Amino acid sequence: MRSAGVLGLFLVMAAAQDHPDTVIRTTTRLVQIRVMATNRQGDPVTDLRKDELQLVDNRRPRPIQFLTFESAVARSAAAGTTSASTQSVDTRNDYAVFVLDWLNPREADRIKAWDAAIQLLETFQPRQQAALYVMAPPHTRLLHDFTTDHTELLQALRDSPPDPEDPNDPAKPSGSGNSLKIWAALPVEDRTATFNGKVLATIAALDKLADGLGRIPGRKSVIWVTNGFPIQLDQRAVPGAKGLITDYGPWAEPLIDHLNRANVALYTVDPRGLAPTSYGDDGTISELSERTGATSFYDRNDIAEGMREAFDDARTGYTMGFTLDPEAALGVHDIRLRSTRGGVKLRYRESYLWDGR
Repeated sequence: MRSAGVLGLFLVMAAAQDHPDTVIRTTTRLVQIRVMATNRQGDPVTDLRKDELQLVDNRRPRPIQFLTFESAVARSAAAGTTSASTQSVDTRNDYAVFVLDWLNPREADRIKAWDAAIQLLETFQPRQQAALYVMAPPHTRLLHDFTTDHTELLQALRDSPPDPEDPNDPAKPSGSGNSLKIWAALPVEDRTATFNGKVLATIAALDKLADGLGRIPGRKSVIWVTNGFPIQLDQRAVPGAKGLITDYGPWAEPLIDHLNRANVALYTVDPRGLAPTSYGDDGTISELSERTGATSFYDRNDIAEGMREAFDDARTGYTMGFTLDPEAALGVHDIRLRSTRGGVKLRYRESYLWDGR
């Protein structure tokens, strides 16, 4: 993935410091994991107790030492009803990167995403330290560094409308050209190479983003407005292609692992609304989100609401802590967590890195 020579992403973050995002405290061998809990209706569950959770670390059950609920809105814990304490979020250690994807969606969907983002920032004040990027060829661009001032983000967004139509993009006709005909007229090999380049560029950009965010302490979420990419390149993605050309699983799996090791939750918001096409893949963006402890928002027209929900979800949940097994092996540990309370769905990053330090 790094050898593909494709899209790079450079984080210019005033808040970044030159030390890793440590999730293990060496004095206590304590691991901390963010956990989101929802009921059957999708509403947050705020009163879980640690004795209602069962944790398995690398196939070994481990006792949970503490469970703390954190919310975007300060709440008062009900005395004697739960072992989970409640506290408000300290935004100094709470970061969100808002990424508008101009690389994968069609031109019409890029415009929809831009309009929805403006609509959101006109009325919504992110409580996190938020930065704004656009993922576009040839380089992903920083529009505004971390800030809590939504008016600054809004102005930066208004100054950077979606890029002009890409003639190699299967978009609807616009202006004086007909990109759909141009795309269809290209040889299958050229269309395949273009599509493959976009997918690899996307994976490389997200990987670079995880690398940069891994150096920042605290909670980190990426809100990626995109239709995503298919996990396989075949005739569904490129009509006329013969058989399976490329399986992106070998690239996607290390990306998920990198995001988890950097303690980054990847939220996805699909700008296509209720009329998704084969150019992209809901299953892929859902998997990227769920396996990093986040959510995906798709097949709905209220795109601005999806963005707002992603910001809010990233700031409401539990911090769970447990101590390492004395015989814990070095390397990546897989985590499995379940609730004994019926109807509760848990979201959490599925792994962490134990480096022995």
